[in-house]
Amino acid sequence: MPRTTIAILGMGPRGLSILERLITLYHHYPQSGKIDILLVDPNEMGTGAHSPQQPDHLLVNTVACQITLFGDTTVKDAGPTRSGPCFYQWATEQGYRHIDGHIVRATEGGRAIQPNDYLPRRLLGEYLSWAYRELIRELPPGLNVRQLPLRAVNLYLRDDGKTDILLEEGVQFSADFIYITTGHGKNMPSLDDHCLQQFVSANQSNNPRLQYYATPYPMSALDAISPDTRVLVQGIGLTAYDVLSQLTYGRGGVFTEKEGRLSYTPSGREPKIALFSRQALPFSSRGTNQKGVGGQYTPSFLTIEAIRQLRAQNSIASGSPQLDFEKQILPLLLKEMSYVYRCTLQGNRLEPASYQVSAEESQAIQTLLYPHQDKTFSSLCEYSRFFAAHLEDDLAAAEAGNVEGAVKAATDVIRDVRDILRAAIDFGGLTAASHRRFLEHFGPLFNRIAVGPPKQRNQELQALMNAGIVTLAGGPSTTLVLNARSGCFETHSTFTGEVRLVESDVLIKAKIDSFSPLYDDSSFIRNLTAQGIFRPYINQGFHPGGIDIDRHQHPINSKGRGLTTLWALGNLAEGPNFYTYVLPRPLVNSRAIRDAGQCVINMYQQLLSRRSVNGLPVYEC
Repeated sequence: MPRTTIAILGMGPRGLSILERLITLYHHYPQSGKIDILLVDPNEMGTGAHSPQQPDHLLVNTVACQITLFGDTTVKDAGPTRSGPCFYQWATEQGYRHIDGHIVRATEGGRAIQPNDYLPRRLLGEYLSWAYRELIRELPPGLNVRQLPLRAVNLYLRDDGKTDILLEEGVQFSADFIYITTGHGKNMPSLDDHCLQQFVSANQSNNPRLQYYATPYPMSALDAISPDTRVLVQGIGLTAYDVLSQLTYGRGGVFTEKEGRLSYTPSGREPKIALFSRQALPFSSRGTNQKGVGGQYTPSFLTIEAIRQLRAQNSIASGSPQLDFEKQILPLLLKEMSYVYRCTLQGNRLEPASYQVSAEESQAIQTLLYPHQDKTFSSLCEYSRFFAAHLEDDLAAAEAGNVEGAVKAATDVIRDVRDILRAAIDFGGLTAASHRRFLEHFGPLFNRIAVGPPKQRNQELQALMNAGIVTLAGGPSTTLVLNARSGCFETHSTFTGEVRLVESDVLIKAKIDSFSPLYDDSSFIRNLTAQGIFRPYINQGFHPGGIDIDRHQHPINSKGRGLTTLWALGNLAEGPNFYTYVLPRPLVNSRAIRDAGQCVINMYQQLLSRRSVNGLPVYEC
């Protein structure tokens, strides 16, 4: 029986999930024969963007007990599961403890790690690396794994069904099946990037400190910024919190807690930092987790059945099942949030069938979504006071928790119904206009109120602002101006009583690029797109990002044909799929594990169907 070769291109968490399913399900397809698995990634296997070499102050934005690499009985249609510890259990088993602000292995001292701790990303990298080593250590006979620490450059589809894979340094091999899980990349410089960089190049003689960072990663790049520099951070999302941490705590500053509040003692090596964004609002803190490992709210209004009924109505009315998010889905989501808000305030569950949204609940939810709607501000000072009060209110809401606190219970609904939102959005579920509106407006809005940083991060932001290290560069709709006369970046903000200008030497774009095969910087992605192996996903003329795939995660080529020996998962498919970049969570029928399992089962079934030439039954797991 000939050997089969399977390649996994990209060995971050997505690739690791594929490897786990390949190994675990191998026993259940005994006719598969001998298999060689080739793992292609220049970085440490399993870790992806979570390098174990990162500093401790860069945190995971999910509590430790809600991250895992292993399935459980809730995961459906992915094959038999392999037991294993979640991130929290692993860290505890490894003997990690909190000691003097650091996570170290120790038998005593400090305090034990808790399930709801937000742990360092480098520790998550260690967990992922450990999971990889465990999988390799337990390889069954018949499976062979080979690591290739190189980048993939191109694929060549052969007439015999195999695919030739070209790596860096001219290395080439062929595979029968390929999983493409390359994860986050970066885009080619945009027109704005080129303009900003040209401005810097033309004006550095006038201002030697002038610099532009199109991305802050790796964070060590920011070490070149001198303390006498004025830094402007564009964006106040999760990436901005990383930047603030690197430029303050990462430079020796100290946060001290007293009576539940943090104060900041500067090291003297911090630059002056100013923040601005389109909405000029911080990401909301995660509420204290009161749901345990797998607790989720079960919706009463925004349900899978409601989505089906809406699609059926649209098909009858217009001939298309596509939905309008703002008109058809959003009202159900807002009703769900209002219902949870009221039930939490009253302390008892209301009958959903008779529930009607009151004016009070509607106003409360609208205020969460649009805190400064219908408000005017006379000056940047007045807006800064509003920002500080908003931050204070958010921290109080986070302290109340995501079950007992009405605010965070309501916003957590967005996380808990994510699979239902996927059912509404995935594979062109929305009209093109609605899809665009969702990605440009509602997606960022939901991220701001529901998937923000740990509460600690906003406490630190509050302390940094109180210490004068961090200020606001402007209010909502601030504009960026390149001032060649002064050789600096300027922000212009218009208030009812003033137009405020703030000058800066360094601009840091605190935003992660969205993936598109049209703009990605990777030669691998560009080559596959040029060949027609990949094509951009397009929803009725709108490109939301990602490559085109079918419902089995097979890339669809430029001729419209699914390539059934290839699979693309994760960030590559962020477009036809929604919200692909979350790590698996225990006890919630994790989409990431489910997708990995279904793709691997599909591969084994293809393999066995090729070999059932002697009337042997094809065993399905």
